[in-house]
Amino acid sequence: MEELEKDPRISQKIKRFRNKQAQMKHIFTEPDEDLFNPDYVEVDRILEVAHTKDSDTGEEVTHYLVKWCSLPYEESTWELEEDVDPGKIKEFEFLQIPLEIKAMERPASESWQKLGKSRDYKNNNELREYQLEGMNWLLFNWYNRKNCILADEMGLGKTIQSITFLSEIYLMGLPGPFLIIAPLSTITNWEREFRTWTEMNAIVYHGSQISRQMIQQYEMVYRDAQGSPLPGLFKFHVVITTFEMILADCPELKKIHWGRWKDILTHGRFKWHLNEKDMEMICRALLVYCVKHYKGDEKIKSFIWDLITPTKDGQNQALQNHSGLSAPVPRGRKGKKTKNQMLLPEIKNADWLTSCNPEIVLHDDSYKKHLKQHCNKVLLRVRMLYYLKAEVLGEAADKAFEGTPASELDFLLPEIDYVEIPVDWWNAEADKSLLIGVFKHGYERYNAMRADPALCFLEKVGMPDEKLLCAEQGVSDGVQDAAEREHGQ
Repeated sequence: MEELEKDPRISQKIKRFRNKQAQMKHIFTEPDEDLFNPDYVEVDRILEVAHTKDSDTGEEVTHYLVKWCSLPYEESTWELEEDVDPGKIKEFEFLQIPLEIKAMERPASESWQKLGKSRDYKNNNELREYQLEGMNWLLFNWYNRKNCILADEMGLGKTIQSITFLSEIYLMGLPGPFLIIAPLSTITNWEREFRTWTEMNAIVYHGSQISRQMIQQYEMVYRDAQGSPLPGLFKFHVVITTFEMILADCPELKKIHWGRWKDILTHGRFKWHLNEKDMEMICRALLVYCVKHYKGDEKIKSFIWDLITPTKDGQNQALQNHSGLSAPVPRGRKGKKTKNQMLLPEIKNADWLTSCNPEIVLHDDSYKKHLKQHCNKVLLRVRMLYYLKAEVLGEAADKAFEGTPASELDFLLPEIDYVEIPVDWWNAEADKSLLIGVFKHGYERYNAMRADPALCFLEKVGMPDEKLLCAEQGVSDGVQDAAEREHGQ
């Protein structure tokens, strides 16, 4: 017991142990009653502050947007100042001041010095002797520009050694940002240990689309008075996420300069092992399959074939069949047919098909059957997204993916013949947000567009129903959706 009492983290460990005991007791003895988690009323982080005036007294009232422990960002609520932990308010106010940080180069290898003893980290934590040795080894390799793997038995503190290694770099004046990619089951432990051992601001990037959009809006960057992101000024020092999130949210995370983004995609050994080439191959195979079974307009087939045919130099080619695609096209089996349906003789002579033959790449027969039934929808959506980028958005397309608000994007809206407007407030700004929303989120993803803070709908009508948004995400066609987005862009 004396040895345990010396450990400054023992109280938190005992608390977690007792919580787990209580939960297990509830599972086996009280199945009909909900066990309330006390974390739900404990402030995790403060995301925003709002100052208003009381309508009766005229006095200023301050509210804070609070994220609660063990609850996702989408469950955050506005609370009165007197109901919020003052310590968390101080943490929030400290983070609102952008610090001017001079860029520093990594020190020369010869300047490395072994640390003889552990420094006193936050909460008076210290590294054990073997942990100090591991952290010294990580620093040595970092100084010498060498990649390395810290391998040790479970429970000996590899997470803590890695965190203190980053803390040492941070204390040198190199504030990051640092990227931690970990299995889903461990990311909360990573966040907890960062808070226990360091003063670094670590955020977990995970959760539903609404939660991730809130993280992007409140946690990632500083903004000016108009709400536009200040380039290069990040609120966080560390992002903790999973490899699945890296694949799913490339547009959001990729714009942050991590230094070796392609290496992250290529060498990650997680649940999925898909790099950019893999995704390109899958998308090509999927669209080749759709072209073979499409019964509609021949111009669409020719256009899609030109789109997916790689050039010798790997660059985008000028599409010969793009002209006239702004005109309406008959859908599905009602499309224009010729006596000899296009058999695409080029397929037989396309050497590149050996690496993305749909009969080899697409293994699931039920999925191929589903794809065959909906191939017209896939191809027409790809054509629509390409037209939207090439003929409507232009340069604004890339800025839209970077998070620039729709109101700040400049492009010429096509002439619209209004039969009726959806609601009274609908105007040109709504048209612009709708076009950008379709390009960013996909066809008919209206709830995702409504939840996007860069579009006008969130301000006009508020957040969509969570169940509707989750249902919309759940019915996505997976790789099929990726193919539409990949080639539409």
